[in-house]
Amino acid sequence: MSDETAITPTEITTAEADAAGKLDKLKADLKDQADKAIGKARDAATAAYDKAAAKARELAEAAPEKAREVKERAQKVAEEGTAKVRTTVQEQPLAALGAGIALGFVVGWLIAGRRKD
Repeated sequence: MSDETAITPTEITTAEADAAGKLDKLKADLKDQADKAIGKARDAATAAYDKAAAKARELAEAAPEKAREVKERAQKVAEEGTAKVRTTVQEQPLAALGAGIALGFVVGWLIAGRRKD
């Protein structure tokens, strides 16, 4: 080897220092990018949580009103059904009596059949 291509200890130390400096800068840049990504993720999670919490509050506030509406609808359907049954019984009492007897027979048969099992 000739002296012209030989690397001196000073050049090695300078190259190591340059590499260490670049490595430190790269570490700092990566840390900054990671911090920014974590911040964005935190902001997105907070926004999603706030949106979900607002929707939950909205549904919780609307629940009593919805329950009242469902109850009123159920009462109305029950009243209409009762009125139809009453009208049918008044207009066709023998058919209603026969239907009641048949229903009682079927229910009794189902209950008696389950006891044997």
